[in-house]
Amino acid sequence: MSATDTNAVEQPILSPSRRLPSGRAVLGALLITLAVLGILLATRLGDQATIRRVVVATEDLAPGTVLEPQHLTSVEIRLAEEVDFVFENPEDLYGTVLLGPLDESEFVQFANLAAGNPDSVPTGLVEVSIEVEAVRAPSSLTAGELVTLVATFPNDEPAVTRVIARNVPVLSYDPGNSEFNSTGDTVLRLGIDDGETASEIVTASITGDVSVIGVTGATNIEIAEVTG
Repeated sequence: MSATDTNAVEQPILSPSRRLPSGRAVLGALLITLAVLGILLATRLGDQATIRRVVVATEDLAPGTVLEPQHLTSVEIRLAEEVDFVFENPEDLYGTVLLGPLDESEFVQFANLAAGNPDSVPTGLVEVSIEVEAVRAPSSLTAGELVTLVATFPNDEPAVTRVIARNVPVLSYDPGNSEFNSTGDTVLRLGIDDGETASEIVTASITGDVSVIGVTGATNIEIAEVTG
């Protein structure tokens, strides 16, 4: 066969039969890469980079999972400022429930979360229930939000307002105006990861005046103790 005849033979075109990976898989792989190279990106891109901290899953999670510390972490990646469907602080998500599956290293997004089941207590937490005066608590809280508890002890000399617990998740919250609660007192159920703190909360609710401070959107604000 001549060279001309050889060139005339149609050459087979090979194409992969494997499907392209899903967008979720691509995003997961990209996220892992960016997490490893985050510092390098920040150094090389300089002022042109927008390095943001975002919350991702540490493992594959099924729908209905109540998010706990071992499920989440945060990584730094280059991400546009206008992206507003991600979270920056894992603590803001503790106690919330997944509406759909989440792959390892995938972004945790607003649309995939719901407030925690008021009757559930995440693994590793004990349940503490106390009553506080309605005027000493926020007008509304939902399961999964974070609160800090302070207690004032008027019989102490001098009187002192002491922080009892910081940034603890709410399991349920009844502001005292439901048909099942006509006392006017707020009934607050909390998930606590420390037995000593749990005991201090109960003791403070009996011997002092407990106030509830909602801190979900401002966990970086330091609540100070006051002596006066």
